[in-house]
Amino acid sequence: MAIRIIIADDVLEMREMIDKMLQSSGLDYKVVATCENGLEVIEVLRSQEVDIVLMDINMPIMNGLDATDLIAKQYPQTMVIIMSVQQESEYLKKAMLAGAKAYIIKPVDMDELIDTINTTYGRYANTNIINKAVPQQNDAKIFCYFSGKGGVGKSVIAVNSGLLISERQHKKVLIIDLDLQFGDISLILNKQSELTIKELFDDSPIKSYDSIRPYLYHYREGVDLLFAPRDPESAEYISSEQVKSIIEILKSYYDYIVIDTGVNYNEVTLNAFDLSDYIFVVSTMEVTSLKNLKMSLKVMQSLNAESKVKLIFNMDSEKYGVTKGNVQKAFSNEIIGFIPEDVKVVRTSVNTGIPIVSSKNNALYKSFLKLSQVILDLK
Repeated sequence: MAIRIIIADDVLEMREMIDKMLQSSGLDYKVVATCENGLEVIEVLRSQEVDIVLMDINMPIMNGLDATDLIAKQYPQTMVIIMSVQQESEYLKKAMLAGAKAYIIKPVDMDELIDTINTTYGRYANTNIINKAVPQQNDAKIFCYFSGKGGVGKSVIAVNSGLLISERQHKKVLIIDLDLQFGDISLILNKQSELTIKELFDDSPIKSYDSIRPYLYHYREGVDLLFAPRDPESAEYISSEQVKSIIEILKSYYDYIVIDTGVNYNEVTLNAFDLSDYIFVVSTMEVTSLKNLKMSLKVMQSLNAESKVKLIFNMDSEKYGVTKGNVQKAFSNEIIGFIPEDVKVVRTSVNTGIPIVSSKNNALYKSFLKLSQVILDLK
């Protein structure tokens, strides 16, 4: 069945341009109406069912935010995608709080428009019916990735193993970037959002999944992301108790939660350790990293978290003088993976935003496949 769409914008040329984009896409879209203001949108919705409204904010008679608020209350099965020239996060927050499901910055790019429509429809279609009929019963396993030294590939490992876990198990996975000062997950996946964990806590207290969901980035079927703040200064405004509260809520809606932490033992990271089923400590086979690993394990021991710790060694290459045998003798904790060194594949992945595991034609994919299976087999 075609996705039924209303285009709402007070500029005729913009309505016509978007209509042409949708028609030329070759996809199953049906533009049921074009409207000059929000009141016209409400009038259309009174007489026919609509899946998505592409909504401008600044319109006469009734603006897009007021119309979105009415739609969310009166026609909850209709999804609103806001289109606006306003890039400030304040506008984005207002749109999401009014009930919008997504936000596109003008001028509208056709590829982004099509991707946003498809992603939004795939994610939210019939969610009200589903949520009422099937209560959430999940109790997510939580995997925390940590390293005592930057630059060891921790975030790359967390992201790629999380994607594989979702793919192989057909389960819902949430990846949280808790490196609140210097989180890189948005860059690694080349996905950006004005809504991050900072904006989530800037608003009213979080009490339910529905209040968190607008701040999650839907990466693909079965995988959502919660990004770190865009600037390091924001980290000081996020408390460990706030983070704990949302993780406790999200556990019921996902099968697995992957947490990528910073390299410091701050309260947010320590809380993540407490909530985690396992802590995967990542190191390279280079002496300074191994030294930091030793120190990290001592801290884990003092925190009574050592039983949760599993080791992952990245950039495995014996040509530099340290062998697998050396590290196996040096560390008593269980080693669950050795990821081989392949600088070209990793750099290409990070620079393009295409995950390593999206291609099966490299040695790293096989290593991540093995690692993900080991992780899934952990009891």
